[in-house]
Amino acid sequence: MSWKRDLDALIESTMEFVNEVKPRAIPEMTVAMRAAEQALAKTWKPIPSVTTGFTPPALPTSERDEIRQRVSNFKAHQQKLAREREQYYLEMKAKMMAPPAFTYCKKASPPGASTTKTR
Repeated sequence: MSWKRDLDALIESTMEFVNEVKPRAIPEMTVAMRAAEQALAKTWKPIPSVTTGFTPPALPTSERDEIRQRVSNFKAHQQKLAREREQYYLEMKAKMMAPPAFTYCKKASPPGASTTKTR
């Protein structure tokens, strides 16, 4: 089975490569770290306390209560959408039923034309 030999050769060459690669130290890393720490130390601000009036939402006591709460939220959302849809319908109906804002004119005759009919 050549695929097993190929797999073993791949693993062996990968392990040799990993062993050849040695971690190198970055020469300016300590200088960069020192500069970053100093910059952060100058801009450090304390985190405000968590007790600033924030109250976590009340968690349902059971799964049944959670389901009831979700159903009631969904129902309220559906009722809101129904009210908005009804309002939109009434607005559109009022626009359609309103008399036109302009009046129709009789077609004017071109300038210089006689208004009397000749036979």
